[in-house]
Formats: sequence, C-alpha cells, structure tokens
Amino acid sequence: MINTVDEIETIDVSKYEIIDLTHDMYHRMPGWPGHSQFTVEDLKIFNIDGYAVKKMSLNTHHGTHIDVEAHMIENGRTLDTYPLESLMGNAIIIDVSDSKPASPIELSSIKKYEKLIGKGDIVLLYTGWDKLRGNSLKYLFEWPYVDTDLAKYLADKQIKMVGTDGLSIGGWGGDVPAHKMVTDSAGEVHRILLKKNIIILEEVANLGKLLDGNEFMKTFFMAIPLKLDGADGSPVRALAFRRKVI
Repeated sequence: MINTVDEIETIDVSKYEIIDLTHDMYHRMPGWPGHSQFTVEDLKIFNIDGYAVKKMSLNTHHGTHIDVEAHMIENGRTLDTYPLESLMGNAIIIDVSDSKPASPIELSSIKKYEKLIGKGDIVLLYTGWDKLRGNSLKYLFEWPYVDTDLAKYLADKQIKMVGTDGLSIGGWGGDVPAHKMVTDSAGEVHRILLKKNIIILEEVANLGKLLDGNEFMKTFFMAIPLKLDGADGSPVRALAFRRKVI
C-alpha cells in the first residue's frame, strides 16, 4: 500500500519527445475504396444554439486504425477482448521506403534486422506512403504491401503488432472500374497475422519524422483505440516516445 507521495512511481514525460503517428481526420478524407466515407457536419452551431456539437459518420477502419481478429476471421476475437498491454510496447521502425509501388515489401529488408525483433515487439514499416495521402489513384490503390512470405516471417517472430503507412497491410485486392486488382493475397496476409494474435495497424503517419534519416530505430509506442464492444477494429491515436538528447 502506498502511504506517501514519495512512494508513487512516476514517469518524467518532459524527458521524452512525443511524436504523433496519427493522421488528421477530416470531412471526406481518403478511405478504403467502396466503403462509407468519413463525414463531419454541424449538429449544433454556437451562434444559433449557444453551444457547438459536431456529428461524425465513421466506420471502424477510418484513418489511422487497427484491425483485430474479428475483422477477417469468423467468430474471431473482438476488440474488447484484447488487453491494454497488447496495444503498447517496444517498437522497431524500419525504413523500407525503397519499396516499389503496388509491390511486396522485400522480406530481405526486414530479415537483416531479425536480431533486433523480439517476441512481443511491435514492428512498424515506413514506406513513405503517408506523404502521398489524398484521394489520388496512387494513394488509394498502389501502396507497397506485406505479402504472405513476410506475414509468415513476422508471425513466426511472435510479435504483437505490425503497422504500415499504407492504406492496408496487404495490397489492393479489389477490382473496380478505377483500378484493377494488385494482389489476391491481402485476405490471407491478414489471416496469417490475426490468427497469431498480432494486431494490424494501418495508415500510420510520420514514421519518417520518427526515423529522422536513420534506417531503423527503437522506441516505446502505443496505439489507443476507442473502447468498443464487439468491434473488428477501431481508429486509434498512435504515439511514439523518443528520449530527448540533452
């Protein structure tokens, strides 16, 4: 039992730079083609109603967000069954920005850091795709992606989360008038990871700022979702903590 203020364990946040890895959410922002759009409208206006309220329409995969097992696996675990510690921990950010559009991220570009990737770690892959964010065909359909070989490798490493700055961890698997299918492996990639209790994080922002010119770096990371019962995913606030150099 703690009896005095001196006994309370504290963290000196002033010693860390907190880097926001979350995209801004705004009216009709980019989202998965064919899904509902994210919209914001005035419900109450201060000059009329004396207070302000916004109405939002969103789905569980808008903006920077996580996928959990129920997203791709029938009767899979829902968001509320994941412990908080599965959403935070030690992370390695790896620069894979030399990956080609609409192509798999090379397994070799991750394996060279395999001694730095431990059980229970978080792996974040920087392709630079966040800098292209917008409703262009390139951003919406042609991001570099994780294929089944890389997904199996990460699953075998027993990490707890993998993230990317592309629209999805897998490549574009749809077939719409605007763009043909890029790969048919996206669903399998999700299932390989999710079946191993690996949370998937998509549309991460600012990983390049976090790397600051380095090929890789390690940091403490968290991605905090909405507290939703029975959900297959959720928008998150993703944060990295980098110790300041004094």
